[in-house]
Amino acid sequence: MGSELELLRSWFAYLEDTRRGYLEILAKLPEVELARDRGASYPTLIDIFAHSQGGLYFWMKDCATFPFPAQEEDSAAPPSLDGLRKDEKYIQTQIHRVMAELTEAGLSRTITRTKGRGSDHDCQVPVREALWHLVEEELQHRGELNALLWQIDVEPPIESWIDYAHAVGRMRDQRG
Repeated sequence: MGSELELLRSWFAYLEDTRRGYLEILAKLPEVELARDRGASYPTLIDIFAHSQGGLYFWMKDCATFPFPAQEEDSAAPPSLDGLRKDEKYIQTQIHRVMAELTEAGLSRTITRTKGRGSDHDCQVPVREALWHLVEEELQHRGELNALLWQIDVEPPIESWIDYAHAVGRMRDQRG
């Protein structure tokens, strides 16, 4: 078993690969399915995916020790599939940068989370907790997307961590 940092890097690579699968599935759906309010945590499939992207962006920006480059965005416009793709490329580029610069000691560094926008108080959050929170948040919304896709008879791009880890050689047979 590797270090916690190696494990986090593996999980973020896994999340990136599976997010790509969800974008491929969303691209195959008719516009009416993408735009339909499903009464979920966020109204549409695209809104749920965009929310996950927002979480990745805001937490990773805080975890980074470098400024994120400016990103063109039209926050007044509703999310679109093309916008999701563009944002995903940008966000994953920044995640790669954060993961490349992060050290085991850096996992203990704290970031400030101020009251408002999802927090009812000011607090200091260790980078490790922010990163594990993002894993949990991603899995929560992936489950939500899965359930909504099943409701319209669309098979989501499910790939378990174990299948993924074996496929990329991250897990080894421990029998000796």
